[in-house]
Amino acid sequence: MAQIAPFHGLRFDLSRLGDAARLLAPPYDVINDDERRALEQRHERNIVHLDLPRGEGDLRYTNAGTQLDRWTADGTLRRDDKPALYRYEQTFSFAGTPYVRKGFVGLLKLEPFSARVVLPHEHTLSGPKVDRLSLMRATRAHFSQVFGLYRDPTGKAEAAFAAAEAGAPALDATTPDGCRHRMWVVSDREAIAEVARVLGPKQVMIADGHHRYETMLNLRDEIRPKDRAPGESLADWGTLFLARAEDPGLLVLPTHRLVSGIPADVMAALPERARTVFEVTEGPESTPEAVEARLVREGDERVTLAVRVPGRPGTLWLGLRPDADLSPLGPPALRGLDVTVLHGLLLGPMLGIGAEAMAKQSNLKYTHELPEAFRRVQAGEAQAAFLMNATKVSQVLEACEAGFVLPQKSTYFQPKLATGLVLARIDPNGRPAV
Repeated sequence: MAQIAPFHGLRFDLSRLGDAARLLAPPYDVINDDERRALEQRHERNIVHLDLPRGEGDLRYTNAGTQLDRWTADGTLRRDDKPALYRYEQTFSFAGTPYVRKGFVGLLKLEPFSARVVLPHEHTLSGPKVDRLSLMRATRAHFSQVFGLYRDPTGKAEAAFAAAEAGAPALDATTPDGCRHRMWVVSDREAIAEVARVLGPKQVMIADGHHRYETMLNLRDEIRPKDRAPGESLADWGTLFLARAEDPGLLVLPTHRLVSGIPADVMAALPERARTVFEVTEGPESTPEAVEARLVREGDERVTLAVRVPGRPGTLWLGLRPDADLSPLGPPALRGLDVTVLHGLLLGPMLGIGAEAMAKQSNLKYTHELPEAFRRVQAGEAQAAFLMNATKVSQVLEACEAGFVLPQKSTYFQPKLATGLVLARIDPNGRPAV
């Protein structure tokens, strides 16, 4: 079902430019203005100059296209002679625990979500798709990869990269966040064929990059030559980073909800109203560390939510009652998830934050950091912070494979993929190396 192909990657010439850490950047959608300026100053060829180009209005997209052509012409970016898959490894630490996340970058034949080959796991917003489509129209290039997961319990696809990993990586850089990025160029035909064979019958779940995937579909429909059968044009293919769903290096963080703009009487009535669904208790926990420890401990037994409100010294705890009516959440695959319980049983029916408000983010803001949630509540920037455990990879996969989509911001895979590792040109008249 999932068709994989190698491609002629466009990569920074590190023999000329030096340390790749000065050239890479986080994904565009997690870079604030200060970080953007810092990346621009880190190196005049940092990928942020292409991925978040400067300029007024649509001129910024034209500027990115011009810059890309210039960098290609002057040798800043060089095209690999042989089509390849790109083995990518990230080594990092979180909360004192070391992780190694592995996968590979390759072309995936684009399929609509309705084909059930590529599965979305959460709803998206329209704004980012408009921006990315304008950039891809102007540059005809992929600067970064969509992050996808596939099931491979025995690790057959992983084994195909063993020989390549025995050699020196083409890129080895540690970015300021402490994450080490290593990448190998894998052009061996037998290894590529084995990876394609293993993934052939698989489904791919988008872990991160829904906007970019939908943008690739839209661009494909615009530029694919009419005389080409599906799959025969490079416009039919997008670049993805694909990792095993069983990879022990996968780390998913929770996305906590910060609520504002709710009538005071509605918010005040919440603890009593919540008793119809939750066991409501007041706890003494007053620090992020204490709240996190209890969330993890009690979350192993049942869906557990913590609520912080201004002026309350402790924390309000909501534990899902065993007799709660979960039918509004839909099928069993959705009923045991903290995020669907929070949205379907509390934010929507009790606080009136419906799908439209969620899409507009008019009542909700998000953070992955418990200390930040505490700070913003204490500063009066939110009426309440709803804190929860992370959604497990297995839970997300089960929901997606059953045909369901979770609320926005249901997962946050840590760390993000680096942008600028390997680029791919989108030549609609070119053909994939399959």
